[in-house]
Amino acid sequence: MFWVYIITMLVLGLVAASKKIEDLVPASKQLTDFLKQSESWVGIISVGLSLYWLIRTLWYIKFFFKYALFKFLIVLVSIAIMFLLGMILSQGLLKSWTGGNEKINGMIDKIVGFAEPLKEPLGLLAIVMALINLGLAL
Repeated sequence: MFWVYIITMLVLGLVAASKKIEDLVPASKQLTDFLKQSESWVGIISVGLSLYWLIRTLWYIKFFFKYALFKFLIVLVSIAIMFLLGMILSQGLLKSWTGGNEKINGMIDKIVGFAEPLKEPLGLLAIVMALINLGLAL
């Protein structure tokens, strides 16, 4: 299940920072175009997975505080990035599912309003955090 976490972070980073990555690596244009077609679903999946990983991480909080505090902090930052990018990418789909519920749409707008200006840096950071998490796991 850990590989799903790493792959999700990498895909989120590729989708969110696609313009910057295409500038740095022109050969990645075809991959990022393919991933951008389903960015709303990638966002929905990442929001769900970030909540799952948060619950799973908090379940072992005693272990993390006792033996792996640095890893705990890295995982929490990664989960926050995953959640924020997921909300940015899936805002349209989430709003269509909630209909006219102003309370939920207001919360979505607050989160997206905070994170939208940071979309590209968060995408690049997601790729870096995925590699750091991979390194910590090995």
